[in-house]
Amino acid sequence: MEFRGVPFRLLWMKRFLLIAILLIPFPLLGQYWLIREDTYFFASTGVDVRNAIFGGTVNPASYDGTWSLGYRNSGFSILAYYETFAGIEYESMGVNPGWVVRPGKKLVPVTDLSLSFIRRPWKTYPSLAHNGRIEYHFDRYFIYIRAENRWRTDYDFYQFSLYGGVSIKFGFGN
Repeated sequence: MEFRGVPFRLLWMKRFLLIAILLIPFPLLGQYWLIREDTYFFASTGVDVRNAIFGGTVNPASYDGTWSLGYRNSGFSILAYYETFAGIEYESMGVNPGWVVRPGKKLVPVTDLSLSFIRRPWKTYPSLAHNGRIEYHFDRYFIYIRAENRWRTDYDFYQFSLYGGVSIKFGFGN
């Protein structure tokens, strides 16, 4: 059977997909509160997953690690970080002000802007990056995956990186 030349089976499939797409956000938005306390400090460490497993465009697989200290207050986040990558004599440090989309939940998306410097043996360069991070929170720590799109001013190109790591929360009021 058809309706205006379109088979009913196709119409039902389109409706089903539309309803499914509209219902996907409900499980994410309906997550219970992990804790009501959403103001804390955190210390993090992480590794560039792509470089550790596959290597980069100019290097074989090697360690590229990050350390950071941050503060979070409801929807605002700021962190200072240091990154070292001995395989290509690269260091980076900076400050990342950011926006926390769903503070207090188990699964928390965060976006931030990295205002930083890249230090190479021959010179120091300013740099800019946009980060998107997904964090999965436990009571006093969280794990994260962070995608970074950095303007590498030392070589004048954009670099995409994928980091994974763990953060420990501290400085709670109670």
